Amino acid sequence: MNLNKRELDLISLSLFRLTIEKKALLGDRDNKELIKMIEELEKLSFKVDSERILK
Repeated sequence: MNLNKRELDLISLSLFRLTIEKKALLGDRDNKELIKMIEELEKLSFKVDSERILK
């Protein structure tokens, strides 16, 4: 990725918000697809945050 720090900050915030929304949707249900989506969002968020910290 060749993004500036501000763009990475916005992406990071958006991913965090999406993760929280998906966890709220999940609630007490055992929805495998939603759980997988949350895991993928968290992985992507980690990658973006790592890149953001380096800038």
